[in-house]
Amino acid sequence: MTFRVGVCGMTSRVMGLGVLVATAVHAQAVAPAPPPAPSMPVPVPRYVPAGAGAPRVGQPGEQSAPMERSPNTRVLPPTREPGIWAADEPKAVKKPVPASPPDIDELLAARPSPGAPELLSCRQRVLRASKSSGQEETRRNLPRTPRECLTARLLLHCANAELMEFMDQAAFTPQLEGSNPIEARRREVDAVFYWQSRICESFRSLPQIELLYRNIVATLEKQFRGAK
Repeated sequence: MTFRVGVCGMTSRVMGLGVLVATAVHAQAVAPAPPPAPSMPVPVPRYVPAGAGAPRVGQPGEQSAPMERSPNTRVLPPTREPGIWAADEPKAVKKPVPASPPDIDELLAARPSPGAPELLSCRQRVLRASKSSGQEETRRNLPRTPRECLTARLLLHCANAELMEFMDQAAFTPQLEGSNPIEARRREVDAVFYWQSRICESFRSLPQIELLYRNIVATLEKQFRGAK
């Protein structure tokens, strides 16, 4: 009797142990396998130039403030090649534009401009005629090119009128042998004509300019007729 009880107790313990083992095996089969440990990359030595590892704009890292550019511009000689400094303005490598000549009114200037004939008496006569006709302010306020062309035409007209006046006086004046003052005066008028042609080459007159020219010329002709 006692032997039976011991056998039964032992059988119970063996069965209980089998249940525990079966439960542990089932738990291991159901639980997911742990992820594999990450592998560490093996560093490979390679050539890195100096400054290649510095952070750039848009990349992480400490960004230093940009350097301020000097307000002084570098004047470079004209060339067809791109500028040495990429941030320079385009005008630094362009051919410099020559400065325009000064605006000189031939009737108001103390002396003729470079290349212009002297015509001292004609300058005074044309200015006086322009004022007497009441057109001086209009002439003076014209744009530069129309004013220069109009003034050159008025001086040419006066030079021709003075030439005719000189020829009338020379007809009654004895001349020295070998001298020809009339021919010398004609060469002066020719020089005025070529100068006027250069001044008015790129200008086409307008009806208002022609009316202004006729009014001043009419007053200038009265001066010549009154001088005779």
